[in-house]
Amino acid sequence: MEPISTSVVIASVVGYLAKSLKEDKSIKKFLSDFSGATVKWIRPLFLKEDDQPKEAIKDLQEAPEEPLNLQAAEIDLQKALKKQPELEQPLREMYQQINKKAEQGDQKAVQVINSKNVNVGNISAGGDVHIGDN
Repeated sequence: MEPISTSVVIASVVGYLAKSLKEDKSIKKFLSDFSGATVKWIRPLFLKEDDQPKEAIKDLQEAPEEPLNLQAAEIDLQKALKKQPELEQPLREMYQQINKKAEQGDQKAVQVINSKNVNVGNISAGGDVHIGDN
């Protein structure tokens, strides 16, 4: 199986966050879905020290399906990974937990929004499979 790109992992995590915020409006619900170690590094990206949401999360709470809000949250994650590449592993763990929830029937689990030509699952076919515009 081909490795999943970091951009797909980020899009999946942000999609899950957006879906959680759409249903609950609270980032704490989203954070409660993951282990303490994972939450420890991602929490400061989304919340200020007084637990108030940062601007990108406020915008996402107000309009979780707005492409610009999703993109802003994705960019925040990408910037964090650029500064601290070792955070990619916990992010991938979040992605795996989200996929596990999807396999167990959680409808909000994997939702990649506004990404083109992305496959986040396995493809099984008796012939050729083409993903893309052609």
